[in-house]
Amino acid sequence: MSILSTVSVRAARPLFGISLAAVLLAGCDEAAAPADGASSDLEARVTAVEDREALRHFVLSFAHIVDYADIDALGTLGPALHPDFQLNVVDFDGHEYVFEGADGLIDEYGPIMVSAQANLAVSAIDVELDGDYAIASFKFINSVTPPPELGTEVDDKVLLLADNTATFVREDGVWLLESLELVHSLAYPGSF
Repeated sequence: MSILSTVSVRAARPLFGISLAAVLLAGCDEAAAPADGASSDLEARVTAVEDREALRHFVLSFAHIVDYADIDALGTLGPALHPDFQLNVVDFDGHEYVFEGADGLIDEYGPIMVSAQANLAVSAIDVELDGDYAIASFKFINSVTPPPELGTEVDDKVLLLADNTATFVREDGVWLLESLELVHSLAYPGSF
């Protein structure tokens, strides 16, 4: 399954094109059928659940790419990025790095991702929807080798915590990643 299909609203729907709302409503007889407003409300709630799960899956897919330092898979994210995509990384020493667009993600962040040799775990992912805009909040816990590209004076593998925020915009029924912010803090072996 491609990364793009994980952010498509249509791809997040159950197999055979049958929505959960249709299955639930098919079991209702005419006397118990919900009013038109209730049916619309149920469909909207099911769509919101599907959207949240698609965005969570996208975040998990990104985490998997980082965990495996899979530069080829990183390249497949390009079509799922908003044209104004920006990745902001605040490192544990306070430096901020900005990677813009698919090229910045792949050509600039990619080598850092590979050098870091991350062992990554992701927390629960909270997704808030507001129409065609969504925010996903989550944490990364990972041990990394500070990449030489960052010029830090740390030579040991360190344990990092990252407080992350991803913003998505839905365009033409498809969720696109607009921004990703990774704010790292050093947990062990301590401050340098």
